Amino acid sequence: MADSVYVVVHPLAGDGGRAVVAHVHAEDRALGIAHAYPGVEELLRAAGLETAEGWPPIRWLGGGPEEWGE
Repeated sequence: MADSVYVVVHPLAGDGGRAVVAHVHAEDRALGIAHAYPGVEELLRAAGLETAEGWPPIRWLGGGPEEWGE
C-alpha cells in the first residue's frame, strides 16, 4: 500500500454514524458512513483499499474504533 494513502474516520454524527474518508495521493474520497467497525472494513473493501498487507493506516478522530453511537 502506498504511504500516500490513509483513511480518516471522523467523529460521531448526530445519527451515531461516522464518516469515512480515504486520502489517496493528495485527494480526499468520501467512502460513506459507518455505524460500527465492520462497516469501516466494508467501505474500505468496496473502495479497493484492502491489500495482502491489510488496510491502509486509519486515523480515528473523536474516539477510536470502539466509539460508536447506540
